Amino acid sequence: MSLSLHNKQKVKRLVSLAYRRLGLNGAQHLSIILNYHSIHPTHHSSTRPEDFLAQMAFLKEHFAVISLRGFFEARAANRTLPGKVAMITFDDGYRDNYDYAFPVLQELGLTATVFLATGFIDGELDITREWGDYQGLDHLNWRQVKEMNENGLHIGAHTHTHSILSRLSSDEVEKEIFQSKHIIEEKLGERVSHFAYPLGQPHTFERSVVDVLRRHGFDLACSTIWGTDNRRTDMFALRRIRIDVDDSIADFINKVYGAWDFVRYFQVLRAYGSR
Repeated sequence: MSLSLHNKQKVKRLVSLAYRRLGLNGAQHLSIILNYHSIHPTHHSSTRPEDFLAQMAFLKEHFAVISLRGFFEARAANRTLPGKVAMITFDDGYRDNYDYAFPVLQELGLTATVFLATGFIDGELDITREWGDYQGLDHLNWRQVKEMNENGLHIGAHTHTHSILSRLSSDEVEKEIFQSKHIIEEKLGERVSHFAYPLGQPHTFERSVVDVLRRHGFDLACSTIWGTDNRRTDMFALRRIRIDVDDSIADFINKVYGAWDFVRYFQVLRAYGSR
């Protein structure tokens, strides 16, 4: 019998408690990348705006919040990062990123990266029909994207149609990556150098995909492989921490300090089982 989402959350909290008490998350230095999708007051899968505000306030007080671009530049120059560094990302391109997340980030003076599935933004397709967790949510428009970009947020590519790249032919992979990058660069008039893999689990991207990203001038790519420390991680397989609607502020704090890092082991086992 499968567990409900609520019961799964309870199990994860218990495991995180044991993980923390055993000292398995004892990293002295943290460089975390948070993974959000939607910030909305009523949608069943979305982080509530008031919870997002509390999370961002905690992050600002306890971490140095920097951009992915700043992180890449520090890594490339081999500069020492502060002890606790955090980056904030959003996937897909939901309108509520502009309506609810953007004002909070501006109020607190924080930056973030929004990864766009450009076909969704252009209105060519509704990715929420396939990814039912966010069904019914509207997409950003280019005016909103430009406003966010002009006021401290960065824009990255997330393919054109939100397709799982490992399921595509080499020509289709090339098209998905090039098209999303080209459209954003034309709309914003600046280089796009950050990418996030749709789904982003270990089985969804391969070395050949990374080669395409490098060839098209990307500097880094974010996965959804769980992890709190990216100081030595492959820049084209950066780990992220997913923040969910059921997360209490205690869950959030435990996640950013590594007490949920056990999730990565389940992801690896699931990826191994899917082969």
